[in-house]
Amino acid sequence: MTMEQRQRRYGFTLVELLVVIGVIAVLIGLLMPALSKSRAAAKSVQCKANLRQLGQFFQMYVNENRGWLFPVGFDNLDPSDPDYGQPTTLGTQYPPHLRWPVYMNFSELKTAPNPPPYNPALYDAANAGAHEPPPGFDAAPYTPKIMVCPQDQDPYEAHSYVLNKHLADKRIRFGSKNFGGLTSSDVVVMGEKKTDIRDYYMEKNDWTRVVEPYRHGITLGSNYLKFDGHVDTNLPKEGLTGMDPWDLRLPDTSQPTTP
Repeated sequence: MTMEQRQRRYGFTLVELLVVIGVIAVLIGLLMPALSKSRAAAKSVQCKANLRQLGQFFQMYVNENRGWLFPVGFDNLDPSDPDYGQPTTLGTQYPPHLRWPVYMNFSELKTAPNPPPYNPALYDAANAGAHEPPPGFDAAPYTPKIMVCPQDQDPYEAHSYVLNKHLADKRIRFGSKNFGGLTSSDVVVMGEKKTDIRDYYMEKNDWTRVVEPYRHGITLGSNYLKFDGHVDTNLPKEGLTGMDPWDLRLPDTSQPTTP
């Protein structure tokens, strides 16, 4: 057998090469969705781990702060104010070094800049609501990394999660059992916020504006830390009913009941 004959027998024709390339392309096309799903599932698992760890920090906070689940403020000190004595938020109305994460026992924040690298007097709280983060007031140095979901790309104010302020509004503390007919495994303590929202708390009528209902896909929904410490991945329909799915419908005890 001549050299030329051996080359003809073992060489690829152009058609054969194109067929092989086509088969490889089909296989890659079939595998890519599976790989994408695997990556998304891994990010969801990491997000759930973040929320569980945050739940553990809240438990430590409970033990040191008379049962309060998370830091709140009490700015309404004027007895003539209708909201006198009501808990308030510690979010974007304050510069980053005064927001709720700094009042937790996050070891990561022990090295946060002190004093802060900005002038707090220049922080314009009146215009700092839902707008873009003000330049020069970086929240990242005052926010632990577990506050960022790996599926959330560059979230505003360096955090992906929001607290359920309804619990503070109703003065729910650790050990409370009155959840308007719900169990402790139903009640949301913390959930996921939209990337371009700056809020730290989910407040009254905030659901549509603040909460990210499908961070981990339209078939899964988002992750939620519940009152009993476990983390669930829920669709919006699995939340509580009403305008604010996180709002507890507690009975009205301000009026006497009729026997």
